[in-house]
Amino acid sequence: MNQDMSATTDIRRFGYYIPKLNGTVDFVVHNQVASADVLTEFHEISSVIFNLQPIIFAFDTVERNYRELVDSIEDHQSQLSNSVMASTKPISVVMDGFVLTTQKISNFLSSTSAFLAQTETQLRRVHGLDSLELNMWNEKRHDLYDDNFSYSFLYELRNFAQHCSLPFSRFNIAGERASENAPMLFKINAMILRDGLFGVGFHWKKSVEVEIRKQPTEFELLFLIPEYFHILRQLCLEAVQLHSVQLVDCARY
Repeated sequence: MNQDMSATTDIRRFGYYIPKLNGTVDFVVHNQVASADVLTEFHEISSVIFNLQPIIFAFDTVERNYRELVDSIEDHQSQLSNSVMASTKPISVVMDGFVLTTQKISNFLSSTSAFLAQTETQLRRVHGLDSLELNMWNEKRHDLYDDNFSYSFLYELRNFAQHCSLPFSRFNIAGERASENAPMLFKINAMILRDGLFGVGFHWKKSVEVEIRKQPTEFELLFLIPEYFHILRQLCLEAVQLHSVQLVDCARY
């Protein structure tokens, strides 16, 4: 039995949706069918969104890991305060907090390296190896690396942590009372043993090694992380701003 298989043609129309306060969504679809030329124009103008999407998503992962690190430290401080008030043994709380903080630091450092690598790859894919956009972003990246110890050290520390344990000299926990009868409030910091970064089979970049050796024999790690995070946010914005003209055209379309 022969069956009539008529050719089908995709029909594309533009529309929009309106989210409402009650959780429902209103959809509107225009009657006019979009022509091939209109669709081509639409895809060309809106492509900037999808070109930037991998960069934005990669930085979002960095931000989530940063927030998780900050939240885990705050939670640990609260647990320490509660353990003292409940007269429980705080040593297990301290050790659990140390392991969790180390895990969150490792997650954060891994996501930062991924963000930098993926942003460079995406700019190269979209604009080309010798493009002005890629060169401008890399120049900004290298300047920030050279001018900020938090960037250069933590970037290389991620590589170090793939091969060696982080040389914490101590997981510093300090408790203070606002008054004699007030509850104990704890603050946490992780101190890096400077000399523990050397002689373990890892080869630091020479310029970074010079800066590390200028640090005190023990120096704070957690103090460097917020600064590094804000530098990465700046690099994300730099990548977006390279597409400012296309974004304005897209917003006006």
